[in-house]
Amino acid sequence: MTLLNVIWPAIYVSEEVQKFWYLIFLTIIIETITIYVFLKIGWKKSVLISIIGNLISGFLGTLVMMFAMLIWHFAIDRFLPNATFDKFNWIATYFLMCLGSVCIETFAISKIFKFSFKKLFIPLLIGNALSYLFIVFAATKENDVKQAKQKRIENIFYKPLKNNYTLLNKKDVMFYTAKIEIEYDENNKISNISYPLEIIFKYDYRDYFIDFPFELRLSTDENSSEIGNGRKIIYLDKLSDTVKVVLEQKNPDENIGWTKPIITDTLKFVRSKTE
Repeated sequence: MTLLNVIWPAIYVSEEVQKFWYLIFLTIIIETITIYVFLKIGWKKSVLISIIGNLISGFLGTLVMMFAMLIWHFAIDRFLPNATFDKFNWIATYFLMCLGSVCIETFAISKIFKFSFKKLFIPLLIGNALSYLFIVFAATKENDVKQAKQKRIENIFYKPLKNNYTLLNKKDVMFYTAKIEIEYDENNKISNISYPLEIIFKYDYRDYFIDFPFELRLSTDENSSEIGNGRKIIYLDKLSDTVKVVLEQKNPDENIGWTKPIITDTLKFVRSKTE
């Protein structure tokens, strides 16, 4: 699986965890109480376990789970309409990163303090789950504020100079259009960090769940996101009147396949004069 400029939802979740780092104090308090209640130990030891556990979860757990989510994307993305950044993936990312971090934290604490994994898991899960829920809430509110400040959105459309291509598997793919969504802030200035070019196409999907036979990417990029059902998003660093996209196909030799794909065409998208 190739990923969009090596970016996937877990990276953004990790950034949110770092942004709301002060929540660790709330998590420590909650975990201390739950550890005290569940394990029937003293307050000092409960605090110590909570502090060490949160340090492990906050640094090691988050980092490990961020990269572990790549396995999830490799298995699931091809089945989702919007691939890597599908809404289902965002929900799964928060859930699995929280659960995975708790498992890492619980395992480490069980080895250090000689408690059973089963006894530690629930109290540690409660504190981490509440923290993640708050992060989701805060991130959603922050996004709502950004959208409220956003003055307007403009769509820039592109048309392909050639619409139809016959693939190496003898099937056709038809490219209809492409567009970039431009966001403006309250000062009427472009607020985009990057420019997502959404390419719309039609392909016979009867073989899709077996193996998707082609990929679209910029000629300068070695990696890209998974193709969704009839759409592909490629992120540009800057706006341009012309965008060239490489059509890369699976090698027809079954012994080679995607280990040595073949670039067969270069698609040229030209900005439409009327939008």
